[in-house]
Parts: sequence; C-alpha cells; structure tokens
Amino acid sequence: MSTYDMLEHSPASGNDEDAVTRDLLRLILDQIGWVIGIAACVIVASVIYTKIATPIYSADALIQVESQTGTSTNSASQALAALVPSAGAMHTDAEIEIIKSRAVVEPVVEQFKLNIAAWPHTIPLLGKLTALFAQPGHPLPALFGMHAYAWGGEQLSLDSISVPKPLEGAQLVLRALGDGRYMLLDPYGQPLVTGIVGVTASGSGITMRISTLIARPGTEFFVTRYNPLDAVARLSSGLQVAEKGRDTGVVQLSYMGTDPHAITAIANAITASYLQQRTERAQEEASRMLSFLNSELPRLRDEVHHAETALSEYQARVGSFQPTQEASVYLSGGLDYEKQIAALRITRAQLLQRFTAESPEVKTVDAQLAAMTGEKDRFEDHFKTLPSSERDAVALQRNAKVAEEIYVALMNKTQELSISRAGTIGNVHIIDEALLPAAPVRPKAALIISAGTVLGVIAGILFAFCRRTFFTGVTDPEFVERRFQMPIFGSIPFSAEQAHSDRLSASARPALPGVAARRAGAGVGLPALPGSFARLIRPRATSAAPHAPTRVKTGTQTVVPRAKPPTRSLLATTRPFDISVEGLRGLRATLQFGLIDAPNRIVAITSPAPSDGKSFLCANLAVLLAESGKRVLLIDADLRRGRLAQYLGRSPHGGLTELLTGQADFDVVARPTGVEGLHFIAAGAYPPNPSEILTSARFGEILQRLEQQFDIVMIDTPPLLAVADAAIIAHIAGSTVLVMRAGAHSERNIGESLKKLRRARARLIGGVMNAVPLKSGGRYGTYDYAYAYTYTASDPLGTNTPG
Repeated sequence: MSTYDMLEHSPASGNDEDAVTRDLLRLILDQIGWVIGIAACVIVASVIYTKIATPIYSADALIQVESQTGTSTNSASQALAALVPSAGAMHTDAEIEIIKSRAVVEPVVEQFKLNIAAWPHTIPLLGKLTALFAQPGHPLPALFGMHAYAWGGEQLSLDSISVPKPLEGAQLVLRALGDGRYMLLDPYGQPLVTGIVGVTASGSGITMRISTLIARPGTEFFVTRYNPLDAVARLSSGLQVAEKGRDTGVVQLSYMGTDPHAITAIANAITASYLQQRTERAQEEASRMLSFLNSELPRLRDEVHHAETALSEYQARVGSFQPTQEASVYLSGGLDYEKQIAALRITRAQLLQRFTAESPEVKTVDAQLAAMTGEKDRFEDHFKTLPSSERDAVALQRNAKVAEEIYVALMNKTQELSISRAGTIGNVHIIDEALLPAAPVRPKAALIISAGTVLGVIAGILFAFCRRTFFTGVTDPEFVERRFQMPIFGSIPFSAEQAHSDRLSASARPALPGVAARRAGAGVGLPALPGSFARLIRPRATSAAPHAPTRVKTGTQTVVPRAKPPTRSLLATTRPFDISVEGLRGLRATLQFGLIDAPNRIVAITSPAPSDGKSFLCANLAVLLAESGKRVLLIDADLRRGRLAQYLGRSPHGGLTELLTGQADFDVVARPTGVEGLHFIAAGAYPPNPSEILTSARFGEILQRLEQQFDIVMIDTPPLLAVADAAIIAHIAGSTVLVMRAGAHSERNIGESLKKLRRARARLIGGVMNAVPLKSGGRYGTYDYAYAYTYTASDPLGTNTPG
C-alpha cells in the first residue's frame, strides 16, 4: 500500500485560496525579472505609440429641429390650412440623413477641396519617428540612401487638380525635381505632367496647380483626385450625427480630423449648408403655394363680382327682402356647405399641380367633395316647401357671402405667405457652432499608458506562468505537495562545487576497463539462471585493451579487481559542509522516519527522466546513512547506463548483472567503499534483456537475503518514464522515493511518473526536489543561513567564528 492516495493525480481542491495566492506570488517573485522586463517593454511601446500616433481632434456643433405649427382665426383660413405643407413634425432620424445627404455635403466638399488628397511617401513607423525630430519647411536628409521617401519637414500645397475619368481615384506619384520643379507620374511610373510651383501645369488631360513644394530632389508624394461621389462618401462617413437624448430634437454634429482649424471650419460649413438647404426648401414651398394662390385670386374675384351683381339686380327688381326664420336656417346651413365645398375645390386644384387625377391624393379629395355635395343636396331638399322667390333670394345672399369670405381668406393667406417667405428660416436653428478644439480626443496618453502598464504586468505574469508550465518545469516543492498530494522529504540545493567537479571529471575521465571475467558455474548458495541469460550478456566496452583487468581465480570464483581511480567526486566526503550535503543530512533524518512502518528495509530511489541527479543523491545519502551508524548496501540497478561506480571509485564490472546471471556470488560483487558500514554493488556488464533479468525470481530472493544482512538496502533505479525497470524494482522495494530535478519536469511528467508507480503497486513514501537554485531573499533563503552556520575547512571547530 502507498503512504498516500495515488489513485487520482488531480489538483488539490480549490478551497485553499491562500495557498493558490501564495503560489502565484512565488511564481511572480521567481521570475520577477521577466515580469518587469515584459511590462517595461509594453509600457515603452505604449509611450512610443502616444508619441508617434497622429493626434485626432473633434469639432462639435449643436442643431435644433423644431416643428412648425400655425393657427387660423376664421373658418376659411382653417379650411385653407391644409393647402400649406407642414415643414415641421419631421422625424429626427430623417433630419440626420438629410445632414449626411449629397445636397448638404457636396457644397462643403467643393468649398474645402476635399476631393483632393496629397501626402508624403514615408516608411511606416520609421517615417513617423524621424518626423518627430523635423521642423516644417526644413526637410531631413535621406537615411540609408532612400531618397524617394520623405523623412520629415516636407511641405506640399496642392491648390487644384483635374484628371480624366480613368484616373479618378488613382494614386498618382508627385516627384520633386528641385528648384521648384515637379513631375506627376501615373500608378505605373509613366510621366504625365511636368510643372513649376506657382504656375498652372497642363498635359495628358490633367490640369493642376501647386502653390508650395518644399522637399529634397527625388522626394515623392502621393496625389489622388477623388470622384465627386467618392469624395462626398468620404466626408459623410467621417461625420457623426446623433440626437442628444430622446425626442429632444437636438442633434449633435461631430467631425474628426488631424487639423483642428480645418475640421472646425468644415463642421461649421456643414451646419450652414444644412441650414441653407432647409431654408431654401421652406421658401420653395411657400413660393409654390403663393404662386397657386395668386393664380386663383382673379377667378375668385370674378365670382365675388358676379355674385354681388346678381344679388344687387335681384334686390333692385324685388326690393328689400326680410328672410323668415326658416329661410335664415337655410341661409346659414348653406353657407357652411358652400365654404367647405369651395375649400375642397381649391385643395383639388392645388393637388393637381403635383399629382395626376388618378392619384390616391386627388381621389381622396374627390370622394370628400362628392360626399359634401351629397350632404348639401340633402340639406336643400328639406327646404323645398319654401317659396321660390324666397329660396332664390337666400341663394343669392349665400353665394355672395361665400365668395366674399373665400376671396378675403385667400387674400389674407397670400399676404401671410409673402411676409413669411421673406423671413423664412426653416424649422432648424444652430444652437452651438463648432469651436476650435484645444486637445485631441485620441490618442489619450494617460489612458493608453495606464492600460499598457496593466496589460504589461498581465502579459509578464502570463509569460512567467507559461514559461514555468511549458518550458522550465516545476521548481516549487510546495506546489508539488499541493498539486499531487505527495509529501516532499526535502529540497536539495544546487551545488556549484559538485557541478565544477563533474566538469573536471568529464574532461579527464579515463577509459573503462575491459570485459569482466565470467564464472563457469553457479554461485555458491544461489540458484543459477538458464544459460541463455549468460550467453546474451554484453560486456561493457573499453577504449583500449591495456586497461582490461587481470582475472584472478580463487577456487571456483573469478574475482574482479577493485582498484579503480574515482571519476566523480563524492561530495559527502570531499566537501562535507557543502550546502547540498546539509540538505542531504535533513533528507537522511526525514527518510529514517519514513522507513519506520515500511514492510522491508529496501529503498528504491527513482526519477522521471535521466540527469535528475538520483545517482548523486544515492551515493551521498548512502555515505551519510553509513556515517550515522547504519549498515548500508548501495546497489546500482541501472543495468543500461549505471554510473554509480564513478562516485565511489570502484569498477563497474562484476556487479548486479553477474550476480543475477550466476557468474559471481555476493561475496565478490559486494565491495567495501572505504566508508565504514557502506557496501556497494555495481551494475556490471550490459545485458540485452535487463527487464527480464529484474523480473526473475532470483532478483527477489537476492534482495530478501541482503535485507537480512543490512539495515538499509538502497537501490539506484533507471528513470521511470524511460524504461520499465524502475517500476519492477519499486514493486519489490518496501519504500520508494521519487527524485525530481527542479525546473526539469512539467506537471504532466510528474503525474505520469506517479501513475506508473501506482500501476506497479509501489509504496511511494515521498519525493525529493533536487538541484534547487539558490535565490537570495527568495523562498529557499534558509539554505543561505545553513551555509553561513556550517564549519569552514580551515576552522572545523568554529573557533574563529564570531558569536
């Protein structure tokens, strides 16, 4: 059974928020240089952007759209009010579209020559940077020999240009020739026009005039003459028109650009053009109505004259007439019908000027006129009992009175229209004209730099997280404990002394000896494996024959000589007070507590991958355990690349392979190391089938026998993720320790290693974080205190250490 639950390798529960916060802070502190560096780069980029970005200004104007209403003082005027179309009550959305219409925008385009564009040919970004150091009118010299580009200080004023239709919208090239001369080229580089500043130039269907040109000879500019529709569309797309509030009738017009003076003038010109358009429209309606009324006045005047003449002749012939009560009712009712019918007839005549007789508008008025005539006829039928003389007198009075009222109403309306047309300003008023903006609306330097600072810090933290997760691996022991619920016995700091010694040993390492002698028969007291294993063993290669060891026969045994100069220094003996050795001493104490409940005294030391330092840890930890009075047997079970013999200065031949294949017995392969209580079994020759040898029953029997003779049997295994040997050994061992090199493994590697141990039913008691880098002021600062407190080589008793 394992000392902890290995069935699930998932993150710890998310309720430990403090631990997660501490882990994040440690992650940032561990890679604070990267975080600060990336944040600084983003901040510098933000500052540079605010400097080189073209400032954009905004000019705003306010316009009010009102509804026009009118009142009439008499019934005839009320009837004629329908004749005048209302200019008010228009929806604000319609007014916004009118402001953007071609009728309003096109005069502004022509006024400010917005159908012409000219700009210098610059290198993106670099051209803007150099322009910061230039003064207008003083062009900078060309950099890198690029004379065609503008580097800052150039000036060009294009007064006018007209081009043929095929060249409208094309990007033409204007090249300065020096001495005020220039040449215009088409998009393919063919010359079109050559001219002089201040003089109108013509040619190839092009007419143009340039008033100012300050540039080095060879400097190029781009010139474009836009199609009228495209120019209007460009200006309309730059306009921002919106109603302020809801149903307020107040419209805000905004125009943005790089020149504050120009955009202010353009915004005011657009509001003026819109006001003029609405005024002309209102005056046009009034003029059309006035013309119609003037055409109707002579006819109405004749009708009044005929009605009054007929009434006068009747009165002269009959005499005075006093209508009865019934005749008075007939007179008043007839007046109302006649006035309404007359108003409808005038309305129909006015509509016929704009619509046909079959239009729905005219048909509607015809239907109203027919209905009103029918009602009038029914009204008159009620008075058929009146004497004919009385009816004729009342009819004449009615006709004269109706004709007079209609004529007077039209006269009054004509005078009103004449006065209103002279003072018509439409239903639009300019509340606020656009003023010169004092500051650009973008870029907002403070906002951009602040956002850059925040984004830079976030980017730095994300980079640090990705770097640790995907590139540098896990370095924090507490993170491993929390993530995988696995106890960490200790963190062994990186030893610069050991690294230096390993480099020296690698540069001066002698060749390994030749093939070890093989024993003819089986070992004493141990059963031999089948002969196929012995025949397949491949001896360790040597670089030269003279280094082959001498074969010494002792009875039936072939003894391999032990004499072998050390190839790697053993830090526990050469530098006993090194900081890494102090860390191993702490691991020794923790490990002994972990072995109390172990089913046997066999300890397997393994790691996820090669070069994790498990051989270094095994050799030094075994020495420290022996120095504490333990009888320790150290076995190099890496039958593929075993190098543990290099730390102990012993030959790698005649080791575990020979013991398992029956070519040597325990008394021959178990060698003293010079450290009291510590024996060592090397890996031996290279077998072609190490996994089969380790899974044999002989390996388990040998370990059981050795466990009875030693307090601790420590086995150095191959890497877990490389081969299956380590899992086989961990299954037999009573305790397994996983060695992880700081920063060398991702979370996935560690998780896969633990899964492999779980499948092997290994008893994993904990892990060790090896080669942890020292960081002053960091979380591994305790090793700094340990290093300062240990004895020095010149003062082992600490007599010269103050305090």
